[in-house]
Amino acid sequence: MNQGKYIVLEGMDGSGKTTQFELLQESLGRNVLMVREPGGTEMAEHIRKLLKDKTIARSPKTNSFLFAAARADLIDQVVAPAIARGQHVLSDRNWLSTLAYQSAEGADVEHIIAINKLATNDFFDPDLIIMLDLDPKLCQERQRRRGNNEADYFEHKGEAYFKAVRQGYLEGIKQFSKSLVIDASPSPEQVAVIVQKAIEMVM
Repeated sequence: MNQGKYIVLEGMDGSGKTTQFELLQESLGRNVLMVREPGGTEMAEHIRKLLKDKTIARSPKTNSFLFAAARADLIDQVVAPAIARGQHVLSDRNWLSTLAYQSAEGADVEHIIAINKLATNDFFDPDLIIMLDLDPKLCQERQRRRGNNEADYFEHKGEAYFKAVRQGYLEGIKQFSKSLVIDASPSPEQVAVIVQKAIEMVM
């Protein structure tokens, strides 16, 4: 039996990543397992709730460990078994998000890379990682149009922070052997054509 492929869709909040993930859910068929980070297992979902709780003060370093712990459980319990039985896995985010967001908050890049190598084992470098790239101001505008509470998060953090996040993505994606950066400013339908063609070439 051939092994499945591990493919990741990445991008800043507001880049259209969630929309593209939902479109891919409809088009790729049953042989593709869709997962999200953090989440996908009982343990990882508990960690997700903790990470979303803004009433608990944490350092960027602590957040990096929490994301890595959730990621390790998802890889061990869901991703690795699916790949071994020949099923393709499409993940909404991976450790590139941790690198981009936590390094922008001050966490050490080498530290993030090191703990995620331990957390992901053979899945540190996916068969393909796609990043949807969009100017942070446009991301913020999209969030506001949707009435998303994350728009307040943008305003709270400030423009400089999200510029650093974007730069973290663009630098971090160089760590991967097979990656694609896609301009996310066109319509969702136009972006979807490019994303799906790239994924189909890998599968």
